[in-house]
Amino acid sequence: MKEKKSSAKVVVVGGAFGQMVDPVLQLMPTGKGLLAAEIADELEYHFSDVSRIGNFPGAEECSFHGLQERMSLIDANIVVFLPHLPNILVRGSEVKIRVDEGETGCLEYRRAPKIVGDIKKQHPEVLLIPFKLADKDTTRIQIVAWMLQIHAALAVYSRIGEKGRYFIIDALGNEKMVMRVDLPSILAGDILLFSKTVRRRSIRVGSGVPKIEYIAQMVAFSRKMRPAFEGIIGVRNVITERWPGNFSFRCAHGFLSHRAGNGFVITRRNVDKTGLSDSDFVWVSSELEDGKIKFWGEENQKPSIDAPIHRVLYNLVPWVQCIVHGHLRIGGEYVSTLRISYWPCGAENEGYDIAELVPQERPSDGLLVVNVQGHGFVALIGDVDPTEALDKLAQLEFETW
Repeated sequence: MKEKKSSAKVVVVGGAFGQMVDPVLQLMPTGKGLLAAEIADELEYHFSDVSRIGNFPGAEECSFHGLQERMSLIDANIVVFLPHLPNILVRGSEVKIRVDEGETGCLEYRRAPKIVGDIKKQHPEVLLIPFKLADKDTTRIQIVAWMLQIHAALAVYSRIGEKGRYFIIDALGNEKMVMRVDLPSILAGDILLFSKTVRRRSIRVGSGVPKIEYIAQMVAFSRKMRPAFEGIIGVRNVITERWPGNFSFRCAHGFLSHRAGNGFVITRRNVDKTGLSDSDFVWVSSELEDGKIKFWGEENQKPSIDAPIHRVLYNLVPWVQCIVHGHLRIGGEYVSTLRISYWPCGAENEGYDIAELVPQERPSDGLLVVNVQGHGFVALIGDVDPTEALDKLAQLEFETW
């Protein structure tokens, strides 16, 4: 049975964008936009509304300045951005430029604005998939840092001199190499998966947070594990200022939570776990409000990006009292053989997949660890006091993906 097309609106931006120096001379970057056309064609197999902007087959043509205006006005859920844009803008002349023999002319130029950097600022809800041509010595960390700066969840990059080789990468640093001929179809499939991701925005409704009884145990666990994790992470040349809740490219910190009342407390976003206090937690309700995560905490705080996953697990797996999540794979005793498919970081879908596969009854050891492909481990603890389970967790084997 043929799968129904997604109703999400997609915009593909591609082709070369030139600029006029004078009425007859144009500076034009290389590129014909054929890859953009092929990607748009593939996306039309999955999405019912795919529009094209730029200078490539089937697209609505526009200038560089016209593109800036068009991107500020787009009505789309997904933007695939791979135009060939100028790095500098030349001050154009209204009349033909002439230079007499023996004379040297001079053009005024300035740095061109980076249109891709404004897309998420203007349209926060858009799923952005940008392309990047990287220098040979650009590291994966630098690629991900660029993605985080422009708030891209998925990106494609290639390296100068490596013709025909592309890398599709997510914001956790998971990447796969694909050849030019396969890129349109593989990327279209990945974009479809990301479009099915359910993420939740959060809304702060108060400041009261229940007392956290086991902060000391949680901090002790993080300090115990940090040296071991740094040794593993160093092999991948990843920044080592990490807590075991999140040893990845994406964040400097991690995620752990504890059931409390009709909800749970969870570490707030971007907090150092080696010196936790009550003020570093927020309380999250088990119920949503207008589709948003409802939480209590201090001003300018938000719950961890994985709070939607924790909410689903606490709601659907009654025996779970505490959750620890880290961006490494874990092996050994207490580790489930269940295979959980990859979802983008923070996807609520992951919580449902885990809840569907784990037992509804508390394991005799009170600890069950699940590995999620491309994301990391999720440790489910069945005891109100997590001390013993954290000690067991610290003895297991951790490795990179």
